[in-house]
Amino acid sequence: MTDVSELIAAATARARANDVAGGLALIETALQDRPDERALIEFGGLLAAHSGKTDRAAALFARLLALDPGNDAARVNLATALMSAGRAAEALAVADGHAHAKLRLLAAHARVATGAGEAADYEAIVAADPRDYRAWNNLGSARLAAGRVDDAVAAFDEAVRNAPNDVRLYINLAQALRDAGRFDVRQRVMRDAAALAPDDPEVLLELGTAEAACENPVAAEQALRRAIALSDGYTGAFVELGLLLESVNRIDELEQVVDALAARAPDAIELDFLRAWVARRRGDVAGALALAERVPDEIHPLRRHQLLGDLYDRQGQPEKAFAAFTAMNAAAESLYPAAPGDTYRDRLGVISAQLTPQRVAAWHPLAPDPHRAAPVFVVGFPRSGTTLLDTLLMNAEGVHVLEEQPFLALATQSMGLTEDGLATLDDAGAAALRKNYFDQADAVTPPGTRLLVDKHPLHMVRIATIHRLFPAAKIVLVERHPCDAVLSCFMANFRLNTAMRSFTTLDETARVYDAAFTIFERGISLFPELQVHRVRYERMIADLENELRGLFAFLDLEWHPHYADHRTSALARGAVKTASYAQITEPLYTRALARWERYRAPLAPVMPILQPWIDALGYPG
Repeated sequence: MTDVSELIAAATARARANDVAGGLALIETALQDRPDERALIEFGGLLAAHSGKTDRAAALFARLLALDPGNDAARVNLATALMSAGRAAEALAVADGHAHAKLRLLAAHARVATGAGEAADYEAIVAADPRDYRAWNNLGSARLAAGRVDDAVAAFDEAVRNAPNDVRLYINLAQALRDAGRFDVRQRVMRDAAALAPDDPEVLLELGTAEAACENPVAAEQALRRAIALSDGYTGAFVELGLLLESVNRIDELEQVVDALAARAPDAIELDFLRAWVARRRGDVAGALALAERVPDEIHPLRRHQLLGDLYDRQGQPEKAFAAFTAMNAAAESLYPAAPGDTYRDRLGVISAQLTPQRVAAWHPLAPDPHRAAPVFVVGFPRSGTTLLDTLLMNAEGVHVLEEQPFLALATQSMGLTEDGLATLDDAGAAALRKNYFDQADAVTPPGTRLLVDKHPLHMVRIATIHRLFPAAKIVLVERHPCDAVLSCFMANFRLNTAMRSFTTLDETARVYDAAFTIFERGISLFPELQVHRVRYERMIADLENELRGLFAFLDLEWHPHYADHRTSALARGAVKTASYAQITEPLYTRALARWERYRAPLAPVMPILQPWIDALGYPG
């Protein structure tokens, strides 16, 4: 009988002579006489795998593992052969649950191949091969499904780094960035993708939505129209373009988009959705509602529920309206999950804790800027009428309105100014912060501006910062019945950042209202030198000119009657960045006055929070 080592040497010689099949045949013959000879079984398995006979290799390695169950090398070889044979489920059964590093990796590959891959599996794969862009991409998808948005962004980013010419990866990264609320980065990513694939409709669709999210309607429209032109069939760009045109009040062109979609895809289920928006903006509430109720749930659920809520509200059906707005907010939270960390109300708690008489008494006094007039700050709880007011101020000659620009926040962040830092801020630091603020503002302010108005509703909670940087600033507070303000925030389709996420439930909205007004009113009491003028939404609706005259006198602006023409001003301003874009182009209406009374039932749980403010502001309860 030939020695085992001699048999293996002979088989090896044949394999090296490009006769792997002959070497394997020699081993197979020997195994007939020595079926339990482990060395022959192992070498036969290796030769079978090398020659592409993966099923035979798996059979040999399985025999070896049965003879030696603790043989990790045999288990690795068996799992590898099974994977090569396309038998991933069997490979998973062999490799899963073992500590050996190669077996853990094989189990990860097997789970992925069976469609059961999880984030941990892809993490193991990319750890072994950091250049595996497919695994990075799949890891991003797995993390996104698990709500790990920032981690998903990191994985998709690695996928793009390793395959920079695959535009599908850019789209995945952009969608994760959308979920992370990083809209500016998403915009840059899709611009890069469009440079690689300028004629790809899917890329252009994602680019269009990214541009729209960054308040760049011109670029968004260009991308969406090009996506439509480059696609022979139906494209979701029709819907996105229609919603974009609706948001900038170009309803005639929205109708043209609907007609174009109907011509291309007459059975498209999105048609009723767009037609409902047209009918709603044309004042046909009943017709719009009939169309909207036919739209399937999967069509733009967030905007669909928003539309239904608005239409039910206008039709005097508060229970259905409230249910629709609840569904709208649930859809928003699902699309844009919250990042870990403090809530907006947590942040307000930090501000409130620092704003005490003892702390303020110890502040270093600061002088106003001797060279430049302070801006006017228009503040107020969201949905209280600040957009209507800033639209009217745009009518005044020499007035420029900054609409919800982050310049104050960016200026303070540039020097790391915190609530604690307000106490130790000196004149040099204040001057540097002002310069940073005005450098940003000047970049978007037209020449000839005599009065700069910074309208940012929730800057009401930054009253201490405003007072420290601009001691001579005039502040305009826009008030509205607390219940109507809270209800309107809950009903608004905000883009969810940290603050706006507070408005997806009535309870949190009411608590943030309470926290914001507590900070503002405390600031009024602590800084009696503040120049504050209160404008009331209800008075604007009842007697706009009289309310504006008082404001213009406070701002030392000359009054002209045409300044009360808000519709002309609204139509001239183009895109509106707030949730009020549709309302400001309508005639002033009274349907939103005391709307909360129709919603007393859902508001009842938050009334203990709001009632003190109803009383303090002098509203009827």
